[in-house]
Amino acid sequence: MHEYSVTKELVELCNREAKQNDIKDIQRVRITVGRFTGFSPEAIQFYFEYLCPGTRCENAKLIFSETPIKLLCRDCAQTSEIEQPVMVCPLCGGTNIEITSGREFYIESIEGE
Repeated sequence: MHEYSVTKELVELCNREAKQNDIKDIQRVRITVGRFTGFSPEAIQFYFEYLCPGTRCENAKLIFSETPIKLLCRDCAQTSEIEQPVMVCPLCGGTNIEITSGREFYIESIEGE
């Protein structure tokens, strides 16, 4: 359900930007989603299609770019990419880690006419 409120804000932001930049019809919205956010691109797409009719986003296509979860282990000084958000270094088992990638969620670009 988090995706609904995030997508609603996304649609509102796109429409505000389109209005400010005299874009009548948004055609593409490029979004970066980090895997650590837990956001589902499929759910965002579903809610986007539900929320867009009657807005400048009505004909827009969402284009997703997903960033992996990366950890920096302060114990072994190595960076690792992980599939699941488990906060243990997969190389040495250390727990003194920092998440360096995967929390992103932002609009890269809005394209239209």
